[in-house]
Amino acid sequence: MTHHLAKEMTWQKQHRQTFLISHFFLLISFFSFLIFMTSCETDNMYSSAYCRFTFNASLYPSSALTRALGSTGGDFCIVKATMRNGVTHLLLTPNRGSYAQTDLDLTMNTAITGERISYEGMGYQKGLIIGRSLYGQLRCYDLMCPNCNNDYQLQWSDSQPLELTCKKCHRTYNIDGEYGYVKSGDKGRALTLYRNVNYSPSNGLLIVSNP
Repeated sequence: MTHHLAKEMTWQKQHRQTFLISHFFLLISFFSFLIFMTSCETDNMYSSAYCRFTFNASLYPSSALTRALGSTGGDFCIVKATMRNGVTHLLLTPNRGSYAQTDLDLTMNTAITGERISYEGMGYQKGLIIGRSLYGQLRCYDLMCPNCNNDYQLQWSDSQPLELTCKKCHRTYNIDGEYGYVKSGDKGRALTLYRNVNYSPSNGLLIVSNP
C-alpha cells in the first residue's frame, strides 16, 4: 500500500511538473507573439516614402519651423514645398502662435552646406509635420492621412493645437505624445512617422531622411 502511494505521489509530481513546463512555454509563446505584433504595429507607423528634407534654422531664425525645433514641447509646424516663379517656397502653418508673413513663407534660394537642395523628396506629397511633443521629443510626421491612401492632407484642428483632422475620413489625430494616434472617428492607422530626424542646435541644421 505504501509502495502504491509512493508511486501515485511520484506520478502526481511528474504530472504537475509537466503541466507547469507546458504552461511556461505557452506563456513564452504568448508574450513572444505580443512582442511580434507590437513590433509589426510600430514598424507600420514608419513611412516607406522617400524623404530627404534639409533645413537650416540659423538662416531663418524667426520662422515658425525654427521656433518649433527650439521648443521645449508642444510646438509643431506643417511644412509644404511649392514652386513659385522657378523658386522653391516653404509654406509653414504652425499649430499656435502669431508670426509675420515672412516667417510663414520662406524663400529657399540659399544654398545649404554649399549645395542647392531639392524639395521634391518630402514624403508622399511634399508635406511634413515637424515639431516637438509635449515631452520635448522631436517628431516628423507625413502630412497625408494614412487612412486615406496618403492622398489627402491633414489640417490643424480648430479647437486643439495638438490635434490634426482629415476632412475626408473625419478622423482626428493627437500628436501630444510619442505617436500620432487616432483620437476620434473610425479606428485606423496612426500617423506616419519618419524614423531619421536629426537636429543640431549648434549649427541649426535639420535633416529628415528616409530610408
